[in-house]
Amino acid sequence: MTINLTRITYIIDTLVKIPSYAILGETHERIVFLSTREGVLSLWSIDLEGKDLKRLTVEPITDALIARPESPYIIFLRDITKGKELHRLFMVDVRGGEERLLAETPPMRIFSASYNGSKIAFTGATSEGIGLYISDLKGNWEKLTNLDVIAFTTDLNDKYVVGFGNLRKDPRTFELFIYNMDTSELKVYTPKEGSNNKVPLLYDERLLFESNFNGKNKLYLYDPETNEISEVKFTHNDYYDYDPVEHDYYGWTNEKILWAIGKKNGRSKLFLDGKEIPTPTGTIHGIPAFHGKHVFLAVSNIVTPTKIYKINISDGTANILIDNRLPEDIAKSLGKVEFVKYRSFDDLDIPMYIVYSNISSKPGPGVVYVHGGPWSEVRDVWSIMIASLVANGYHVLAPNFRGSTGYGDEFRTLDIGDPGGGDLMDIVYARKWGVDNKVFKEDQVAIMGYSYGGYMTYLAIGRYPDLWKCGVAGAGIIDWEEMYGLSDAIFKKFIEVLFAGKHELWKERSPITYVENIKSPLCIIHPQNDTRTPLKPVLKYMNRLLELGKTFEAHIAPDMGHRIVKMDDAVKILLPALIFLERYLKM
Repeated sequence: MTINLTRITYIIDTLVKIPSYAILGETHERIVFLSTREGVLSLWSIDLEGKDLKRLTVEPITDALIARPESPYIIFLRDITKGKELHRLFMVDVRGGEERLLAETPPMRIFSASYNGSKIAFTGATSEGIGLYISDLKGNWEKLTNLDVIAFTTDLNDKYVVGFGNLRKDPRTFELFIYNMDTSELKVYTPKEGSNNKVPLLYDERLLFESNFNGKNKLYLYDPETNEISEVKFTHNDYYDYDPVEHDYYGWTNEKILWAIGKKNGRSKLFLDGKEIPTPTGTIHGIPAFHGKHVFLAVSNIVTPTKIYKINISDGTANILIDNRLPEDIAKSLGKVEFVKYRSFDDLDIPMYIVYSNISSKPGPGVVYVHGGPWSEVRDVWSIMIASLVANGYHVLAPNFRGSTGYGDEFRTLDIGDPGGGDLMDIVYARKWGVDNKVFKEDQVAIMGYSYGGYMTYLAIGRYPDLWKCGVAGAGIIDWEEMYGLSDAIFKKFIEVLFAGKHELWKERSPITYVENIKSPLCIIHPQNDTRTPLKPVLKYMNRLLELGKTFEAHIAPDMGHRIVKMDDAVKILLPALIFLERYLKM
């Protein structure tokens, strides 16, 4: 079979040039957003009429904090170690000018940060431990306290730094923390033992947060001085009619009107005081930027790249501020999108997105695409990985296996203490569903994933070798014990939480244990400088494949870390993956 390299390279070249967008808010009459418009993740701003577009950063950045109306400065993180995810904080003026280093902190993995216009609180991890830090805009910084848990800072004011995490060291719960900067006291709060409480924001002197302590995820206000808690009550009923399962984010306008992005079944909607603001079907990226009578939003879905909209709050009329279009031939190749729920081995309903390729028959060649995380999800959102597969002729099933976000905390915590167990069976049953429902030809099914999805790929082809024509594993986990030894403090905690302390499962749930079973060709793609899923165990795995005479190919992406912040890095993953699938899945 001749590989159509021209088609593959055309698809990849086209899709990596489609920019991503995520809004960070509005300040000084400008909308601030993250984008890959010039091939790397950068900060941008645009005026309210969409006429004056400015690029604020040039070198790749890792993430940025929400813009504050009272400050022209945007705070962002940059990896200073070629992908090893050791960060420092930087700042830039939204109106223009050169960026500058914010503070001479030691390089550390900064995994959460918040900004109130004058100070930045952040949590950072080194090999020694996890700490809560604070810095001002002049570069003065200090460590507030040690944290021996996974914890995320989400807001601060002149008195408090607040956040959430596994403060009680129960892997299945999240509690709030409130750090009093006047007394240096760290208070842990939960409205009910065993509940999950997330993303507190300081609303006046109260905390606005999400909790499931009454059985489902709702928004609450908590006063740390009086210990009083009350459910948020919206004026309009659209929010209650929609009945979101979770919230992507929430906050308030300059007029102190509460808004929320509710999500359900992989899609999100925006509500202002409970009234729905009409948006295109799909997923809202970032946060809404409210200004006067308008709100600015970035929205995409699986077959439509992200666009930035300017929406009239009163009548819902929308104008496209920044457009983003696919070429007609690729747009036509992306077929119908369906959302279904299928029964797994234990009768649990598993949600799944299906994307059909218009250039293949049904049943046809297909890919079970496994998301990373595991506490993540496949949503109705633009993804160049899924789009590249579909445009190249593969039907895609993207299951949200147990442990995925978006379907409530009870569902999310089902994989804790059981990674590579029930979630792996959900993947197996997704394949079964695809064959039974004549989406896939039984002898033309591949599995592909990145990060935790790469781990599941390795494990699936080792434990269920007869089910897969081939597999593509990106940045996957090979050996949990060795990974633990190579990890910094935060990823050691991640492994402990994921396994709920069951170290005895590490060997059983490690793909290296099942390498001898492999029958299918395997494509290994791994970043050279990955510190989340280190390369060293993968090299040992490759040596075992060589010794056993297995069919595989390996691609080590140079000067690349786990996160994709340059579109050139996306090419390093997509090009070998699509060529491999063309060779082994379609033949």
